Amino acid sequence: MATFKAVVLAHQKKEDGTWNIKIRVTHGRRSKYIATPYYVRKEDMTRSMKLKNQRYVDATDRMIRTYREICDARGEALPGMDIEEVVRLLSSEEPGEGRFDLDIVGYARSYIRELQQTGHAGNANAYKVAVNSFVRFIGRESVSIHELTVKMLNDWMRWIMEQPPRTGMAKGTRAPGLYLSQLRAIHNRAKKEFNDEDAGIIRIPYSPFAKVDVPKAGVPRKRAISVDALRKLAALEEREILQPGNCRFNLAKDVFLLSFLLVGMNAVDLYHVKDCKDGRITYQRTKTKNRRADRAEISIRIEPEAEELVKKYADKYGERVFGFYNMYSSVDSFCQAINKGLKKVGALIGEEDLEFYAARHTWATIALNEAGVDKYTVHQALNHVDESMRVTDYYIKRSWAPIDAANRKVIDYVFEKREDAD
Repeated sequence: MATFKAVVLAHQKKEDGTWNIKIRVTHGRRSKYIATPYYVRKEDMTRSMKLKNQRYVDATDRMIRTYREICDARGEALPGMDIEEVVRLLSSEEPGEGRFDLDIVGYARSYIRELQQTGHAGNANAYKVAVNSFVRFIGRESVSIHELTVKMLNDWMRWIMEQPPRTGMAKGTRAPGLYLSQLRAIHNRAKKEFNDEDAGIIRIPYSPFAKVDVPKAGVPRKRAISVDALRKLAALEEREILQPGNCRFNLAKDVFLLSFLLVGMNAVDLYHVKDCKDGRITYQRTKTKNRRADRAEISIRIEPEAEELVKKYADKYGERVFGFYNMYSSVDSFCQAINKGLKKVGALIGEEDLEFYAARHTWATIALNEAGVDKYTVHQALNHVDESMRVTDYYIKRSWAPIDAANRKVIDYVFEKREDAD
């Protein structure tokens, strides 16, 4: 006879501080666990981790009653089944109130909190924007995963295209595809967590995303600025940048140039980096470190042109390389200040809507098109992975010398040409 109990496994605490409630199925002196769509926090349980929140007690009781009904319907055949067969039976025949369900919006919000708490603010914000769009379209905060259909997603895509652009911004065409890919990633994550294909347990049986008609995006705007514009930015001297009230202007100009001189270092990495010794800044790129075996580590030599800026913004407490965290309480506020300042900088150098990420694009464009750096070295310098060379890279000891040489070529091209012009 199969027995059931709702339990919380102490060792399976998630990074967002929650635990998934499991239904423990015991049969033939063996036990297996079935995940439920319910997550609890410490306050929902007793000190011995027994459920005390009546909402979850009632919900799991309903699931257990349904499981008993399914087993009872098997009658004398049940004793001859092993535990894997019983779990497969329960997972494939969950009817009525016991049917597996998942609030895809709530699940997404939980994942976004997990990303925020683990220092992945950029990815968290990307998911948050997509989920907020979906919620505005649906008109409610809770959506069952079983409600996701091709028609619903196609309607959402059309709705996104019909929305007016933000004030002062041009209407883009990339949002539908980007938002859809974010929601699809959440859906795939749920399938991976709640399905067990090896055991034949498929709680989320299909994906509607493959059949959605995503509007074609236009050619993305090139973010790189011209060499002349970069020279103008670097030439903004004290008469322009020391005016009262221009703090964000000063910061934006300096940090844009600092990023360029450090091979397009991202703002989040400038904010957090701690390793600076022997004239090198070494860090793991936040955007990709959790997706790569080498933790996306890279080391950049501080060239003479960058030394003054490195000293200017050095952390006086010695905890990090730069003191930006003392000036701004979060990466988001740091980025906002930079991009607001860059609007004024852009107006002076003739670059409309200048963004911080343009520093990285500009370095790559000059390296490849002007300084004669080969594409593979550009990939390395930007800390990307060349898929065609992935296996080969496993056998090659990493050297930073090619990146150092490439950066020197780029800096020489930009600043020596400027001096010649003067």
